[in-house]
Amino acid sequence: MTTIDDLVRDLVASAPELNAVLLEHLADNDELLPHVLFGDVTRWLVARGPDTAVLAVLERHMDTGDDEVQNVLVVSFLENLIGEPGWKAIRRALGPRLRSQLEMMEN
Repeated sequence: MTTIDDLVRDLVASAPELNAVLLEHLADNDELLPHVLFGDVTRWLVARGPDTAVLAVLERHMDTGDDEVQNVLVVSFLENLIGEPGWKAIRRALGPRLRSQLEMMEN
């Protein structure tokens, strides 16, 4: 099972630009607040558009993550994604596990 630390490490490795998002988050909060960070990650991804490497990391961790990882991905990534400008392009690029979770939320 992967943890939040594994997820964050893999995200930054897949998109080094996310390191700036992480560093700003840590400076603002003095600690890692996963749900807050993933709101920032969602906004970053929406502004950038679908990033296959980032989405692949999120998909993999949706499958291998512990309960905290899965909760953060559903509550603070997918829920924040819905309704953001350009979110449908990202929706189309989601892997099957994330897409399935999103479809359950939409219904």
